[in-house]
Amino acid sequence: MNSIYSAIDLGSNSIKMKIVQYGDSKIRCLENISKEVDIGEAVFTKGYLEHHKVQEIIGILQYFKQVMATYEVDRYRAVATSAMRFTENSQSILELIHMKTGFKVEILEDTVEKFITYKSIRDKVPDYQEIRQGSLLVELNTGSCDISMYLKNKLVMNEEFILGTKILKNLMKQIEAVQVNYLPVVEEFIEARTSHIFRLIRNKKIRHYLVVGGEVAQMKSMLFGGRAQISREDFEALYQDIITDHRELRSRVEDLGVDWYELMATVLVNHTFLSLVKTQALALSDINLRDGIIAELIEKDYSLNRYRIFNEDMIFLATSIAKRYKTNLPHAKWIRKNSLVIYREMKRHYPFEERDEVILQLSALLHEIGKFTRMKDYMNTSFSKVKNLSILGMTEEEMRLVASVCLVMISPRDFKKNENLLLVREDQMNRIFKLGAILTLADSLDKSKRQKITLLKVALVEGDLKLEARAREDATLENWDYEQKRRFFINTYGIHPRLEYR
Repeated sequence: MNSIYSAIDLGSNSIKMKIVQYGDSKIRCLENISKEVDIGEAVFTKGYLEHHKVQEIIGILQYFKQVMATYEVDRYRAVATSAMRFTENSQSILELIHMKTGFKVEILEDTVEKFITYKSIRDKVPDYQEIRQGSLLVELNTGSCDISMYLKNKLVMNEEFILGTKILKNLMKQIEAVQVNYLPVVEEFIEARTSHIFRLIRNKKIRHYLVVGGEVAQMKSMLFGGRAQISREDFEALYQDIITDHRELRSRVEDLGVDWYELMATVLVNHTFLSLVKTQALALSDINLRDGIIAELIEKDYSLNRYRIFNEDMIFLATSIAKRYKTNLPHAKWIRKNSLVIYREMKRHYPFEERDEVILQLSALLHEIGKFTRMKDYMNTSFSKVKNLSILGMTEEEMRLVASVCLVMISPRDFKKNENLLLVREDQMNRIFKLGAILTLADSLDKSKRQKITLLKVALVEGDLKLEARAREDATLENWDYEQKRRFFINTYGIHPRLEYR
């Protein structure tokens, strides 16, 4: 069976479409089209898109639709990124696009955009398994700069900064007006904005340094003769030339219609972070959002397991965050493990949302991070911290759900009285209680935080949820807390959990 897929990306500087054929576990590119349209500049200066610019976008998408019809595309996904996120009239534009072209365009949140993009590492980087053992990935786009770190096959850090090429471009122009040697000043600004994460990167076993983002292609062609692998020595030599006297290079770049300031933003950001690691080269990677979208479409249609490790990155990241907040990780991981056993049995009989399993796991890992700064009444502190976390692949609304599940888990009796619930939609309350009841039950089985009880089997039989468990030592404390907490589960699901020991 061969399937044809299309991915469309409405970016800041261009609209791109990729069409591929998938069959025999191979992806073959049929079309890869890019049409320049400066959305970002208009948005970042005016805050909205004017009518003529919208018409230009619609014209390009109508052409893309014709191409898709030629290839008889089976499935597509069209998304918009940072420029559309910041556009005041974005919803009106998307509605007009739908009316004129039939395309339903989603605006991706930054964390979701990055999560999908990084999935394409699996198909685009030949030695991706080695990359995940120890690498720093630096992505600079129009609106933001994203720094990710992989260690031992896990994503352990992902930080986003409002340091996109448009912001740095405006800063360069302002400083250039008062200082001839403006580039070191801009780099000093970048360091000041990002230095709080330097300690998390230094002295780690980083073997690979990946450069990704919108300016990679221009950086590769304009500065390094098309090479995808740049030695540290060559990059440093280029940097010194630019800092010393860049007039000739700037003239050549601008003669080719390339934005000098945006190109320099990429050089300065990468020079800043390259100084923190000991890798001997930079890899200029062409991973992109379109490849990630196609990877997700194929994964869903064919129920593939090839992206499993990338799908778990949000769990790895939450674990890393919990560790940073001095959470009792053995306890949090134990709750996660036992709650998944309960959840997967309940899912066989009760309806849950597609993302509930992820929300459940993150809630288990993060529910106590508030203790790091405020032990007294820590549940409200945990709620505030969790809802403000930026976790790759999770939307803001999903993080509010995680925070709410943490809150109901810690204090179900006081949950509805809590003022933080003003941030939660009424139609999500049942979802929060269902997940919270499972976590509360799992938490009661580790009240001592010594991982005494292991759930062996969970089965819903004749209105009772039978929990077969083994205790490796006296579990009186756990049994007492379980009796206190099981009422929440009964009130939520209308069934009785019965704990039995083997």
